[in-house]
Amino acid sequence: MTIGEALKEEQIKLGLTGKEMAAGVVTNGTYSRVIHGTRRISSDLLIEILLMHDIDLPNFFDKVRDTYLPNSNRLEEKLSSQFSLAVNNHDVATAIKVFKQIKEAKVNNHFKKRAQIAIAFLTKDMDDIDDKFRESIIYDLTKNENWIFNVKALLLFATAIVILPADFVEDKMTLFFRKISRSANISEIMNERFATVCVNYLHWKYTQTKKTGGKSKNDKSNVINAIKYLKNLESTTHFIIYIISAEYYSALFSGNLTRAKQIKTNLLDMGCTLAVKNWPI
Repeated sequence: MTIGEALKEEQIKLGLTGKEMAAGVVTNGTYSRVIHGTRRISSDLLIEILLMHDIDLPNFFDKVRDTYLPNSNRLEEKLSSQFSLAVNNHDVATAIKVFKQIKEAKVNNHFKKRAQIAIAFLTKDMDDIDDKFRESIIYDLTKNENWIFNVKALLLFATAIVILPADFVEDKMTLFFRKISRSANISEIMNERFATVCVNYLHWKYTQTKKTGGKSKNDKSNVINAIKYLKNLESTTHFIIYIISAEYYSALFSGNLTRAKQIKTNLLDMGCTLAVKNWPI
């Protein structure tokens, strides 16, 4: 759907004429050309029209997203969806097939690296991840201090936690919490991405703690901050699994394995398998 088509759809929904829709922002003639696709509208004027009529911005841009999304991004989203579905279903054959397509496709290099880590984890070939590959990820995450707000770099870190040096992970998590604590008005989608980082970190950290018999060179401040971040998410259906995961990991790290197992079992019984079945116990 084009911007013009989406505007016309909202106009009809609101029961307005074109003149009423455009009033005070652009002329009726200009608005008419926009909805018929013969003229573009600037972003500031578009936002002004949308806000003037209390139109849901995320919903509006979801409608036009596919029309204006670059081909490379569209291909990446398609491959990412196919790959994630295969990985979540532990469909190794399909995951390997899609991974081969990802390697050959003209898509973001961070996405390719995430896929490589995921396929190594799925096929239990983590030992095949060499130092050169790890160093390339460390370079990606250190060359830009604002990687936390770069979506592709943030997702790369969330995936790569399991293969990176422990001290590096802890340092980056400390920076992560320092940065987001100073950020205001974090969007819902970024909150979800940050929550994913926290869950992946807690999973990795607990696994590391078990391997060392409960000993760790690092303090527990990152664990505390990760659990706190998840617990403080808005209590909506969208975030409920993250809030519950905070209770789960809180029980794990406090040694209450019975409570943790109960939480996991209850979620699995309710059919929450994709997010839960890989939790540590």
